[in-house]
Amino acid sequence: MTFERIMVILFTKVAQTVIAERFTHTFFDNDGNRVRKIFAYLFSVFIAIFVNLFFYKPIFNFLSIFLGLSAIALSYNGTIKRKCMFVFYILAVSCLIDLVVSAFLIKPFGYDGYSAFVSIFALLLLHAAQLITEKFFGNNLGIELNNRYWLFIIASLLVCIISSIVIFMDKTVSSFSLSLVCGAFLLINIIISYLMDDLVKSSQKALENQALRDQVSSYEREIMLQSENMEALRSFRHDMKRHFAEISVLASTGEIEQIKNYVSAMENNLVESRRLVDSGNTALDTVLNYMLQRAVDKKIQVNVKVVVPCNLNLSAYDMNIIFGNLLENAIEAQKDVKNPSIDLEINYLMDSLVVEISNRCLQKVIFKGGLPVTTKQSVREHGYGLKNVRKVLDKYISTLDFECSDERFTVKILMKI
Repeated sequence: MTFERIMVILFTKVAQTVIAERFTHTFFDNDGNRVRKIFAYLFSVFIAIFVNLFFYKPIFNFLSIFLGLSAIALSYNGTIKRKCMFVFYILAVSCLIDLVVSAFLIKPFGYDGYSAFVSIFALLLLHAAQLITEKFFGNNLGIELNNRYWLFIIASLLVCIISSIVIFMDKTVSSFSLSLVCGAFLLINIIISYLMDDLVKSSQKALENQALRDQVSSYEREIMLQSENMEALRSFRHDMKRHFAEISVLASTGEIEQIKNYVSAMENNLVESRRLVDSGNTALDTVLNYMLQRAVDKKIQVNVKVVVPCNLNLSAYDMNIIFGNLLENAIEAQKDVKNPSIDLEINYLMDSLVVEISNRCLQKVIFKGGLPVTTKQSVREHGYGLKNVRKVLDKYISTLDFECSDERFTVKILMKI
């Protein structure tokens, strides 16, 4: 076996494993034991190279790919069905690509001495298939961003594929040179794909942070407004004795019209403020009263039980993110629901805050990455709420659980503070 052949085998098998790793973005969440995944990828590369160097036959090559993909699938968390889909989907696409290359490239033009190029070119097509699969079957946020970057990558890949075919048809370029060119095309496109992934993640991160800042700013304005309303109400209550004394004097003299005018003036100065929650913790009461009042305004039945200390060791910022997002989702879920209702219970037990929020839910809830998938139309603008809740909870020793049964969707939080 020549040195050139050995280098081609090493390159193609490593590239094949890298492309398989990119397929995992579509089939699995990015979780699982990191060390286990590293060993799985090393095993996949090693067994493929070993078989191709010492036992090169189509059946052995197929088995090595099957074992490598199986090891990769088993290193990720997911159902057996999902793992089988991952393995057999890649095998099916690879076989289809081999048939296409054989029918439209090898048979019409011949491939004597160009087997290395054919192997690398097939991987270039497999990479294109991976991008298409991720685009149409992945569940990514930032759709507009992904469209723009995806079109850029596909355009680059198409140029490389067409250029490789044109050079191959020329037949004046040596097999080794053509393999180098096609290998360079493949390597460049894989690198571009990873760079674009990082760029999309950075853009999504910026969107998340901007949404978080806008949300906090909105809650701060509402909290300030609620605080002003409560302050005005306390001021009014403080003057009640004087108001009653004045009304008593007017009544004793029979000034009925004056009493009406006085009461009317009192009503004009009175700021309505219904306190659904009065736990004694101002920051918590403010955000809960604001969100729950919104629910009441939408004709949603609200059942509340809040028992917490006044000096709860939880910042107003974190309270806004947690309860603002969870109640916002609960209110949103009550649209077009008959007899809508939201139950909220917050208790403080053994230095831990126990939260349970439930609402009526008639639709099937789909989960991805441990979080319910947003049903809102604009996925780009929405879908960050629960991620922001989890981001805040990650600062504490906490758990976040979801349940959906008996037409009720329930969120449970346990956090040590």
